[in-house]
Amino acid sequence: MGAGAEKRQHHRFMARLDMRVVSGDRVAAGLQLTTIDIGVGGARCVSPSLLAGGTILHLTVTLAGGNLNEPQNIVLDAQVLRCVNRPEPHYGFPYEAALLFVRLDTRDRRRLQGYLNSL
Repeated sequence: MGAGAEKRQHHRFMARLDMRVVSGDRVAAGLQLTTIDIGVGGARCVSPSLLAGGTILHLTVTLAGGNLNEPQNIVLDAQVLRCVNRPEPHYGFPYEAALLFVRLDTRDRRRLQGYLNSL
């Protein structure tokens, strides 16, 4: 891949969505994350806690707004690719994490893509 080439396979959409950790390796259930951008292949989000690279998280993502009449949840598994400190002011979310979605069932994938296309 040449310098400056896009590594992502899927387009990312700017969206602030709530993510909640249901379970994960070395991560407390209930941890709340907020997306900065998201696509069907992964997300960039802010976190109140440092997440170790390689950690697998079982998450619920709340889709709200767009073409939805009411919020909907999707369930997925994600791997933490990296997690780094954010500069002040970080408003209680001192870390930024890159997540790769490693399991997203077909129905939820279609629901997420349709939602993102409506933004």
